[in-house]
Amino acid sequence: MKKTFILLALFTLFALSYSCKKNPDNWSTIKSLHKTYKNGEISECTLDGEKVYHCALNAYDAGSSIYNAEGDLIGSCNYAWGTPDSICSQLENCVVIYRIKDNIWGQSSIDKYDLGEN
Repeated sequence: MKKTFILLALFTLFALSYSCKKNPDNWSTIKSLHKTYKNGEISECTLDGEKVYHCALNAYDAGSSIYNAEGDLIGSCNYAWGTPDSICSQLENCVVIYRIKDNIWGQSSIDKYDLGEN
């Protein structure tokens, strides 16, 4: 009986720890970007080995912006209104972490960090 209780307790702890999502390193930056781009898309990318965020609003001709890990704007990628910054073509390993449902890109919604709940 004691072994069963211990096994059940360990299993419960494992299940709880597995089901809880750990916040990413730049959680405050991601939450701040979500406030601006909750009607759009946010991707985590790398630029020269550093994590950056590529963000776009869900609007035609809105362009996109690149932010560093601290949330500072470091580039503008608006192809409709002039020449985009050179870093726009240097982003690597981009992974979408948030995308609104029913977007203009026709892509599925994504909310990797449950930002829509915050």
